Amino acid sequence: MLEGENTEGAVNTAGNRSFKRKIRDALLHPEVGTIFIFLFSLILSLILSPYFADFRFILDSTSWLVEYGIVALVLTFIVISGEIDLSVTSMMVLVACVAAKTFSLGTPMILAVIIGLACGVLLGAFNGYLVAYIGLPSIIVTIGTLALFRGIAQIIMGDLSIGHFPEWFFGIDMRLVFNIIPVPLIIFIVLSVIAAFVLSFTIFGRKVYAVGTNEQVAVYSGIRSKRLKLLLFSFSGLMSALGGIMMISRLGVARYNLASEGLLDVVTIVLLGGTDINGGKGSILGTFVAFFVLVILRTGMSVANIKIENQLAVLGTLLISSIIISNYLYSKRNR
Repeated sequence: MLEGENTEGAVNTAGNRSFKRKIRDALLHPEVGTIFIFLFSLILSLILSPYFADFRFILDSTSWLVEYGIVALVLTFIVISGEIDLSVTSMMVLVACVAAKTFSLGTPMILAVIIGLACGVLLGAFNGYLVAYIGLPSIIVTIGTLALFRGIAQIIMGDLSIGHFPEWFFGIDMRLVFNIIPVPLIIFIVLSVIAAFVLSFTIFGRKVYAVGTNEQVAVYSGIRSKRLKLLLFSFSGLMSALGGIMMISRLGVARYNLASEGLLDVVTIVLLGGTDINGGKGSILGTFVAFFVLVILRTGMSVANIKIENQLAVLGTLLISSIIISNYLYSKRNR
C-alpha cells in the first residue's frame, strides 16, 4: 500500500514539475514580453490622453503605420532565415514614384498599380540574386540598394509631387468595414493570418526556420536555400510595393522623400516582436502584436506633443532593449 502511495506521489510530483516547466517556458516566449509591453504602452497612453479610451481612435490610428506593418511581416521571414533587408522603405518609395509617374503619363491607374507591383518584385529579386547567388552579405547589399532605390526615385520625380489620383484610388484609409475598421487594417490582419499559417504550418515555413538555424545543415538536408532566399526577397519587394501603393493612396501624393524615417519603424516592429536578429527564431504573432505597440507609442507620443527627435530616441532605445531582452529570453529557454 505504501509503495503504491509513494509511486502515485512521485507521479504527481513529476506532473507538477512538468506543468510548472511548461508555464515557465510559455512565459519565456518573447511574444509574451511584447504583449506586456503593449499593455504597458496602452495604460501609459491612457494616462497621457483620454482619446485612447476610444477604440475607434486606436483603429483609425493604425492607418498611419499599417504600410510598415505589412512590410514587417515579410521582413520577419527574411530575418528568421538569417538575412536582413534594409531597403524595404526605399522600395516602397520607388514603387510609389514609378506608379505615380506612369499614371501622370496617361496610363490608367489600375495598370500603373500593376506596373508598380511588378517593379517591386523585380527590385526584391535583384536584392535576392545578389545575396543568394552572388554570395554578398545581405546587410551590405540592402544598405547599398537603400540609397540606390531612393536615388532613382529622386531622379524620376525631381522636386515635383504627383497627385490628383482617381477618386476610386484615393483615400484607402477613409474606407471602413462595418463602418468602424479601416480597410488598410483589414488588409494587414488578412496578410498576418496568411503569413502566420505559412510560417507555422507549411513545409516552406519549416525550411525558413531550418535555413536560419543552420544553412549548411539545411542544404545537406536537401533544402535549396538559394532559391528560398530569392523567393523571400522577391516577396519583400512585392509587399514593399503594396505598402508604397497604399501609402500614396492614403496621402494622395507621391514624392521621393516619403517614408524617410520608416525603416526604423519596420525594423523595430520585427525585433520588438521577438524575432532573433541572428536568425532561426521568431513568429508572426510577435510581429503582429509589436505593430500595435508601435501604433500606441507613436500615437501616444504625438498626442502628448513629444518632438519627433525625442520619438526617434524612444524608438531607438526600444529597439536596442528588444534585442537584449529577446536574446536573454531565448538563452534562458535553451538552458
